[in-house]
Amino acid sequence: MNIKVVLEYDGTNFAGWQQQAHGRTVEVELKKALKQVTGVDHKVYAAGRTDAGAHAEGQVVSFQTDGRISPRRLVAALNAKLPEDVAVLSAETVPDEFHARYSARWRRYRYRFLDRPSRSALERGRCWHVRGALDVEAMSTSAKALIGKHDWTSYCSASEPADARVREMRSVSVVRRGDFVELELVAEGFLRGLARSIAGALAEVGRGRQAPDWVGHVLRARDRRQAPRTAPAGGLTLVEVIY
Repeated sequence: MNIKVVLEYDGTNFAGWQQQAHGRTVEVELKKALKQVTGVDHKVYAAGRTDAGAHAEGQVVSFQTDGRISPRRLVAALNAKLPEDVAVLSAETVPDEFHARYSARWRRYRYRFLDRPSRSALERGRCWHVRGALDVEAMSTSAKALIGKHDWTSYCSASEPADARVREMRSVSVVRRGDFVELELVAEGFLRGLARSIAGALAEVGRGRQAPDWVGHVLRARDRRQAPRTAPAGGLTLVEVIY
């Protein structure tokens, strides 16, 4: 039986989604909980490999089970075993051909800036506190250059294969919500460091350090040496995976 689960997690104390030799990861915590519930090891597939410190409201994971536990019971059983910073929101049976990563059409990420004078005690680790008011109109104008299919060499990690850096950005928006400025990105896939690098570039525009057309110039240069400062991971959240 192929199962699709939706997770939310606070990434503050995680070294990211993906299992690795050192550091606590979400993947390991989920696999541990699955083994405690079912008694067997599982291979799990996630829609996106979130960075260390980044969060998720709608991470999607798929895996095969023997079907002895219904999806409804699985939600309660996993939540009883998972740590407090990870929760299963839903579980359902899906066709065998469904794959959390390869079946996904679009992924939606949100980056939050806080530009009031005082840092936040309640939202620490969930936003980037920048000093000085951000020019949302300039950021929004600048972001338009990112829409479409592009080679993201200037904005992604140098570790990404050079022949796999082309992705389509479906939409980009920048809006103010009270003291927060929210950047929303929807793309077919996000290369390592892409969302945070974009957030860092738009912050430079919002602070008046760069003109709105600078973001597009950096993109077209396809040169990692022109990359802007990468924004802190805590402001980034995987909101939704669209199938």
